[in-house]
Amino acid sequence: MIDFSFDMSARNKADDLIDDLVDKVLAAYPPGRLMRIKARTEAAWKDRDYGGGPFGDRIAYVAYMDYVSNEPPVPDDATAYQSDMIAQLRKMLHNSNIDDEYYPGFTSGCEQVTVPSMFGCGKVHTSGSAKVGAIIKSPSDVYSLPAAEIREGHMCYDMLKSMAYKHKRTGGRIPVYITDMQGPFSCAAQMWGIQDFLCDLHEYPDEVHTLLGSCTRAIVDYYNAMYDAIGENLIPIHCHPVLWIPRDCGVALSDDFFAVVSKDVAEEFSCPYLEEIGRAFGGMTVHTCGGMNHLVKLMNDMKTLKCINFSASETDLRKYAKEHDPKIMLLVHKSRLSMNGLPLLDRENHIRLCRDVQKEYKINVIANASTTNNEPNDDDHTKFLHAASLR
Repeated sequence: MIDFSFDMSARNKADDLIDDLVDKVLAAYPPGRLMRIKARTEAAWKDRDYGGGPFGDRIAYVAYMDYVSNEPPVPDDATAYQSDMIAQLRKMLHNSNIDDEYYPGFTSGCEQVTVPSMFGCGKVHTSGSAKVGAIIKSPSDVYSLPAAEIREGHMCYDMLKSMAYKHKRTGGRIPVYITDMQGPFSCAAQMWGIQDFLCDLHEYPDEVHTLLGSCTRAIVDYYNAMYDAIGENLIPIHCHPVLWIPRDCGVALSDDFFAVVSKDVAEEFSCPYLEEIGRAFGGMTVHTCGGMNHLVKLMNDMKTLKCINFSASETDLRKYAKEHDPKIMLLVHKSRLSMNGLPLLDRENHIRLCRDVQKEYKINVIANASTTNNEPNDDDHTKFLHAASLR
């Protein structure tokens, strides 16, 4: 366990503002409200009360409003950690106006170098963007990689420290969501070099599987480190991270390559390693960007899969639902990207689509309807309730 030391004794103006905001968030989300959110969400995760019982009135959904602050500027003495906390606490308060399944917590962002940095990878900045610097120069390099560890001065350490600070600064009163955890295939591809990795999969299968195994063990270790740092206050999902997940439903990972690889490649080089992580934590949620209609039957065969997360404008939800195993929950979000002619829906119609699919195919669906595509920030909760209604 890494013992992060933070000096909480020297206070500044930002501390006063953080304390005030934390109190306001807790007042906006009293225990009774949090219990209702958890109960409805858990019913969806565990395939209960579909169409009846106390939660059969509507599907679970998260509207999640964009927030443009009209508040006073962050105090000049605020540290980077404090500025981030202030911005996020203000968003939590803003979202409290909608009585949906949004669950307040600190988000940890997306740094795809997090797990690769456990092996010593850094960021490479090119043309205004950043990518993971590959360290596999030839396939045999996988046998001489340094042992994965949380290294001070690397993103794996910095990310964990940021999460630990939020946890300790609030005394554990507000939960912390995990960072975007990339799956073994994604981590291995970036460490190898994506183009070379995809070309070398079948020519060097032993080396590829060796690297995938190393990445899998590193991910398990990093999850355990997050639990060590945050404890029960950790919410192990990042798929638009405003959604509570029952502890016995496992953890979440991303495999964005699902959209660009064949079923055979996913079956050999991705799913077995996802399953290994699912067995370690009692279940698995898999997120992907892009279309994954070609993988629905493969997903159905996974033993530890509890939930699939994709965008309804990238994967055809109705087509997917026709072949989908109802034992696996669908968490369907919005994005700014459209594929295969799928429409970009506003929040209300996105929730309605998810509701209609749940009713027609008897699949528990949670609609994560974040504001996208420059739609207005309409906080009329009545229309969202109407769109989500199963009756």
